[in-house]
Amino acid sequence: MNLRQLKHFLAIAEAGSILGAANRLGVAQPSLSRDVKLLETELSARLFRRDGRGVSLTRDGQIFHDAIEPHVVGLDRAKEKFLAKRTGKDGAIRLGWTGTVSIPYGPKIISAFTRAYPKVEMHARGGSSSQIIDWVANEAIDIGVMNSERPASGSFAENLGRAPLYLVTAPDPKEKSETVTFARAAEYPMFVHSPQNALGRIVRAAARERGIGLDIYAEIDDFVAVRPIIAQGVGAAIVPMGLLVGADGLDLAVRRIVDPDLWIYFHLAISKSGRRKPAVQLLADAIRGEYPSR
Repeated sequence: MNLRQLKHFLAIAEAGSILGAANRLGVAQPSLSRDVKLLETELSARLFRRDGRGVSLTRDGQIFHDAIEPHVVGLDRAKEKFLAKRTGKDGAIRLGWTGTVSIPYGPKIISAFTRAYPKVEMHARGGSSSQIIDWVANEAIDIGVMNSERPASGSFAENLGRAPLYLVTAPDPKEKSETVTFARAAEYPMFVHSPQNALGRIVRAAARERGIGLDIYAEIDDFVAVRPIIAQGVGAAIVPMGLLVGADGLDLAVRRIVDPDLWIYFHLAISKSGRRKPAVQLLADAIRGEYPSR
């Protein structure tokens, strides 16, 4: 048996399926199946049982798993420490986040983290909340910060906070109130985020629950790109205040949505392998410290 076979065995056990492990590792399924068969032949024991949902460890498989896992993990950590000493880096972490997080808070989070931990490499990528959830689940990133229309529940993600939503339009001398009802906001031709984006789901759900038809001017997920268009009097949008960071040079009117109050929630999730990496925990603490809970 070799280290590759042991890692493949552990990945299958953690994923609960050969397909899930193959997707996570970027390895063909037949290669994983072959390694499992080789291990079972060498050990003269059956390691997995198949069921309707995938595979699960047999009694012998669990004994073997518990015996090798600390050693395989220890070897990975020893490799990371060796590379860190050779390169002068204390590891690397992969971060994924939505625009509603990276635009207002990204510079603060990155600055605070790199200032405190200059020897840790950070690789950040943007995506939708659904993409980030998949990336965390499939181990494509170590840590993700995403949005939802409701607070997080269960063990997958933790709540960071929430932010109210605002109607953003060109200024209108007739509109002097600091708030606007959702029904009134829906009268504007609207730039609406896609259903894959939490903002899009929030706006569509509010309209559906009240029997209001939206006048969708265009479906967009890059609000920064349409801010200048809105300032010219074309369309409107419903977004958190954070997406207006950097728009100081634009003449925009901002009114909080009421009746009902609309909120967007922010969550943090760490992959299973990321939970074993000290650098990931350091970044998670930096995010919790910089992110303003509401």
